[in-house]
Amino acid sequence: MEDKQFYGFYRWVFSVPLLPYICATFPSLPQTVGPFVVTGVAWVIMLAVTLYYLFALPLKGRFPIKFWLPWTLFLAVYLCIDFSFYGLQLTLQYILPVMIGITSSGFTYTTKRLEWMYKSLVRVTVVIGILFTFRYLLMGGAAPMAGTTPMFLTVVAALTIGIFYQTKKTQFLMGYVCISIIPLILMTRMGIAAMLIIFIFHFANRGITSRITVGLIGILAIWAIFNSKGFQEKTFKGGNGNVSELSINYYDPGESMNTSGRAGFLEYYEKGLSNAPLLGNGPRSDLYIMKDLWGGNVASEAHNDYIAVRYNYGYIGLGLLLFGFAMTFFSTYVQLLKELDAYKSLVQSSVLVLTVAFLVYMYSDNILKTTVFFTNLYFILIGLAYAKFDTKQGAIR
Repeated sequence: MEDKQFYGFYRWVFSVPLLPYICATFPSLPQTVGPFVVTGVAWVIMLAVTLYYLFALPLKGRFPIKFWLPWTLFLAVYLCIDFSFYGLQLTLQYILPVMIGITSSGFTYTTKRLEWMYKSLVRVTVVIGILFTFRYLLMGGAAPMAGTTPMFLTVVAALTIGIFYQTKKTQFLMGYVCISIIPLILMTRMGIAAMLIIFIFHFANRGITSRITVGLIGILAIWAIFNSKGFQEKTFKGGNGNVSELSINYYDPGESMNTSGRAGFLEYYEKGLSNAPLLGNGPRSDLYIMKDLWGGNVASEAHNDYIAVRYNYGYIGLGLLLFGFAMTFFSTYVQLLKELDAYKSLVQSSVLVLTVAFLVYMYSDNILKTTVFFTNLYFILIGLAYAKFDTKQGAIR
């Protein structure tokens, strides 16, 4: 019976992200379903699927809910106090990954199941690569899901390079390199940064010599990417710049750095941030904050989850969110130190480095809302890190 539940749940997890990709690749296909864009339809599907598996089936989850309960309860109570349709939507988007993590932690993971999961992720990655090649390279069109593609690939890359560090099999290193090509072609700077973080700082890479070697390769890769024509043209207004002209603060980047329009975003949020620093302005109160910039009632995003969460939920909300990340990180790290199972060790080490990548993405993206592309998968891995494994402590094949 559990086999049917397991494969049923994960077939939804791995297939639903393809729906927005396919529709974005072929614009003649419907791009909306009623009031929802296709991406919205995708996360609503996963919400329904998760509710079914979470409440209708007898799964006993081992997810570390104590770390995330303060955040989820805060969201739920705030919604009851300040209810709106869009506030409900945002609340469900934020809580859904936690529910998916609880669901994933309720299954028992055998070697067969884990290998099937990884192969399924690779198949989805191949399909995304084909759609990307067709639309962007062959048809000369805009890259489908250009903002979220690197996020999805980050998860696959973390598992792939983690397997390489554990097995030393070069096909997994080559797989990581192939996965990293798309962010490089798109020249998505946070995507590139996340890929480099995963490569250099992955916790599965434990040998001192290996760490030094990887660190040196990483430094060379950073140097090559920084001096590439694509990076220079996208990062500096004159198409050429040096390291001293870079700024981590893209709201005050200086005269030469290009932030893709983000430099002027903060001024639209400053008043609300200062007026309600502790509890924020209410769920999804940031929806139309930049309508004067875009014109009309156009929904807007901060492209910075730290600012978005602060604006809606204040420092208290942001603190509870970061508490969940911090406690999950340290708890998983403690488990990793004493873990003997190679499969669980791979999951735990990937959760650790993906937590760092997640926090980096949050600085310039809306990754908390990209549930089906990254956040759901991240919380699934957290669930796996605490779930029951039946792999006989075997080595990864």
